[in-house]
Amino acid sequence: MFSDVRLARPNLVLDAVHDNRHKLGSEPNARESIPYIIPIPDEEIAAFTYTWVNGAGEAGAALAIFGPGIGPDPIQMKLADRPVPDSMDFGNWQIEGFEMKQDLAFRDANIRWASEKATIAFDFSAYHPPYAYGAHAGGCPAYTATDRIEQSGTVKGQLILPGRTIDFETTGHRDHSWGQRDWGAFQYYNWFVGQAEGVSVHFWKFLTFGRENLRGYVFKDGLMAEITDVRTDLTFGDDLYQKRLQAIVTDEAGRVTEIVVDFYASTTLVPDPRIHLREAAGRATYDGKPGVGWLEVGWPAAYLDYAVPSRSNA
Repeated sequence: MFSDVRLARPNLVLDAVHDNRHKLGSEPNARESIPYIIPIPDEEIAAFTYTWVNGAGEAGAALAIFGPGIGPDPIQMKLADRPVPDSMDFGNWQIEGFEMKQDLAFRDANIRWASEKATIAFDFSAYHPPYAYGAHAGGCPAYTATDRIEQSGTVKGQLILPGRTIDFETTGHRDHSWGQRDWGAFQYYNWFVGQAEGVSVHFWKFLTFGRENLRGYVFKDGLMAEITDVRTDLTFGDDLYQKRLQAIVTDEAGRVTEIVVDFYASTTLVPDPRIHLREAAGRATYDGKPGVGWLEVGWPAAYLDYAVPSRSNA
């Protein structure tokens, strides 16, 4: 798999069997999910598809298309949980107008969401192996998943809006997690993915139970290595949406990557009433090389209820 890519450690990746659906336990928080993230900076548009299935075999999906190129109101759709057959896998995953067909080899995928409001269809082609959280010395924390992967690639597709068709070719990202997800465990987090030509960076800094955790990788110059340190400087608006990110990332190969992102589009995803995920896509540089970036900031809902009015009135 990806014979042209070197790994700092062989166990950074895992078997391609994990590109498919997993057998989940009966725990209340058991779930499996796969989002695809697509920044389209030339149009000042960002989009993501998101699908999930729980331990009871009930699945749903969500779509968001947002940014100045869409207008002040994002296009958001959700397909509520419903039973799906155990025999349906991620090689041919279909829920109403949403289709996801992964090659089950951690390489290529085809995604389509068709509706009257909007239709988006794209091909995703990974350009490096999936990074596995289980490769970290501390493993994958049990409240996030049994394990999860992160992987970037090229994205080519078409967005059809009423009276408007947009062909796009960009870079994007997907993750895939399976196991338990306890949203209540998170006090705050920054989940970042971004790409430039020949470069992919992911980090997740999350504060849980009073402890800061870090997972992620850097792929550049043909070498994939796990992150060992991230220093960030984030600028927020009064509404606590992220505006700018500056980050210095160090990996286990001793490389330092400097990242600057200016965000042009943002929206909120609420996977659980206890937490709001502030999604933002931006134009980025990686050691000066132009690219794109996406930052998801996880805020407890109660904190936003307190902090946003306080900042606005300050």
